[in-house]
Amino acid sequence: MPDMEGGATHLHLNRRKGSLRIDLRTSAGRRLLDASLGEVDVVVVEVDRRRWDDFGINPDALRAQQPDLLVCSITPYGIGGPKAEWLGSELTLYASGGYLRIGGEPDREPVKAWGEQGHRQAGLHTALGIVSALYADSGGQQIDTAIYEALAFLLGGGYQHAWFSDSEPKRNGARLVGFGPGHLYPSTIRPCADGWVHAHCNNRYPEAMAVLFDEPRLAAPDLLAELMGRADEVDELMAPVLMRTPRREVVKRAQELRIPFTEVLAPSEVMADADGHHASRDFWQATGHPRGGEYQASGPAVRFGKTKWVDGTAPLLGQDNDRLGSPEDRVRWRRAGVA
Repeated sequence: MPDMEGGATHLHLNRRKGSLRIDLRTSAGRRLLDASLGEVDVVVVEVDRRRWDDFGINPDALRAQQPDLLVCSITPYGIGGPKAEWLGSELTLYASGGYLRIGGEPDREPVKAWGEQGHRQAGLHTALGIVSALYADSGGQQIDTAIYEALAFLLGGGYQHAWFSDSEPKRNGARLVGFGPGHLYPSTIRPCADGWVHAHCNNRYPEAMAVLFDEPRLAAPDLLAELMGRADEVDELMAPVLMRTPRREVVKRAQELRIPFTEVLAPSEVMADADGHHASRDFWQATGHPRGGEYQASGPAVRFGKTKWVDGTAPLLGQDNDRLGSPEDRVRWRRAGVA
């Protein structure tokens, strides 16, 4: 069984949060929720909308009860429109958001990106909407997040390519999608002697690739005029050097020529931090595990001069229930199994 309280996703996403456990299937649990609404500024509802009324968490009802409450709903297709009642999964939402159209090899089935990108992006949109509403300080607002719209917004997505190029985007493997034959190349993942590198040309000086690979053909005017259109030829010209050179050496040579190649690292290699880059920024930090002890967690993605990074431990389910109500209430609620 998945570990709800000790898994990596929970530990990463819920650091420095608290946890109240309320059983909304009971009338007592719903009364407890009602009593808690006066203590909060924001409520995020991400339950199947078919259960909103059953659980007493319909956003309209919550705002009617607490007019100053900021309520945010996260649903597959939003709370309005012709698909508002539709259900959705990570896969189907990834498809409707346009990204499944461009992932994978052109002659094979589409490939979805790893993990739950749709839900992660919807969470980012929700957070931005909440912060904006709090800064507006007008109270009583409703934020409507549609997961498929969050995916459609992603930079480089299918809808954006269709809009800017006035053509239907098609899968292009590990190469950029939606650009004509005159676009610069490479920008792709290629194998080398001991792994993979991300190969990207210098956009201002694409002829520098000829120096990197000791291949004059890469600086030929006819090839430079349509690099993307001759991507197969470019890959073949790079292959001999790549396949006999370790990735670190490839990247070193490329960056000395101001060509932005990078290594493709496994998660274990990122954690090992062979170059000491993360260590120099104190990025990996010992963080308390909710069941005791410590684990290595990522530090702040950005650092502000006047705002200190404050870390914390991810909560156990219901660990903060003891702060609800009076001692007598807490005993009664625990016996009733509602909190």
